This record gives sequence, C-alpha cells and structure tokens, in this order.
Amino acid sequence: MTLALGGWMAVLLAAQGSPADPLPRNLTLDEPRTLAAQDPSQDRFPRSEPTRTAQAERPFVDFDWLEVTPSAGAASYSSKFLANSSFAVSVRGHVPMPWLSPGGDVVKESFGLFIEASFMGIDRDLSPTVNHRSGLASYYSLGPDYTIFRDGTWLLLARAGLAYVYYGGVHDLKNGLGPLVGLSAGIQISGSMAITYNPEMVFGGSGSWILLNTIGVNIQF
Repeated sequence: MTLALGGWMAVLLAAQGSPADPLPRNLTLDEPRTLAAQDPSQDRFPRSEPTRTAQAERPFVDFDWLEVTPSAGAASYSSKFLANSSFAVSVRGHVPMPWLSPGGDVVKESFGLFIEASFMGIDRDLSPTVNHRSGLASYYSLGPDYTIFRDGTWLLLARAGLAYVYYGGVHDLKNGLGPLVGLSAGIQISGSMAITYNPEMVFGGSGSWILLNTIGVNIQF
C-alpha cells in the first residue's frame, strides 16, 4: 500500500515538473495580423481610382499657349468706297483647341480660335461740302483658325470668321457684320517669336470689301 501510494505520487510530481507545451504560433503576440491586412477597409494605402486618359484631361481651349500678333500696314478699299488706301494697324490673339487636335503636341494642334481688333484710316473722295468725309474705321472679328503647316522655322495659318465693321461716322457708310477670311505666313526668328505677313479681307454688302496687308510679330507666350 505504501509503495503503491509512493508510485502514484512520483508520477504526479513528474507530470507537474515537465515543461509546458509552447503556444501555437497563431496565438503568439508577435504574429502579424494577416486578416486585417487582407481587409480592404483596413488598408493604409487604398488603391487609387483609375487615372483619366490624357485626352479627357485636355481643355477645349488652351490659354497656356496664347499667341498675340500686333501688326501694321495698309488698308485698301473696293471702288464702292470711293476711298484711297490708308494706314492700318491690328492686334490678334490666338489660342489652340487641343480637344479637337488629338496629336497632343502644340505644334500639331491644328485647330484654334482667334479674336482681333483692326483700325484703319478712311478718306472718301466726295464733294468738299460733305461733312465727315474721313475718319477712323475699325472692325472686331473672331472665329476659328487652322494651322496648315508649322515647324521650328515656318508657319502657315488660315482663318475665317465674322467681323463687325464700325466706320466712325464717315458719311454714307453703314456699320454692320460681314464675313472675314485671312492668312498668316511667317518665319520663326526665335523660340517664341516669328515675323508674319497677314493678308485679310472683310466682305460687305453690294460686293464691297476691305483688304488689309500687314506685317506683324507673332509673340508666343
């Protein structure tokens, strides 16, 4: 009896003295929290939305490529005006329309918009007794333009639009709207400047017209 009891006591003591089994790895404190990392709501760096295409980000009118062309020369009038040629000055602004030009390069962006103000002297050959035979005429125009050719040396651009002509009270001339066509041909003299020849014609009623021949400086901002 004593020996049996002593044997059982020895077995119990041996079981208490044996080292404990280690905790499973998935319960240790230093285990990475893989479930949280797999949860998109817990991601510190969520995936960004799909980027827009370059075409979708391009503006309809790109004012970053504004060009301004001040010019000076002569204005000629059709015979219906009974007026000789006179001085003329103008200033024109141009911006490309990248949305209509998929090339993505300003040199290849063929379509654009222009706005222009032109001023010219007019002296009608009328009776000396007529008041306001002469004065300062002007027209203000806008419309689309198209770059036919452009590289680092040459520039060729055509435009068409509408012009409002104001004759400044000169006798028997009526202000009004008329179609306009023009051309600019130039040579680049620096990275942001070109010398251009700018013929331009405005058509009036009854076959009348005004023709401007000017030389300008195209300044590219």
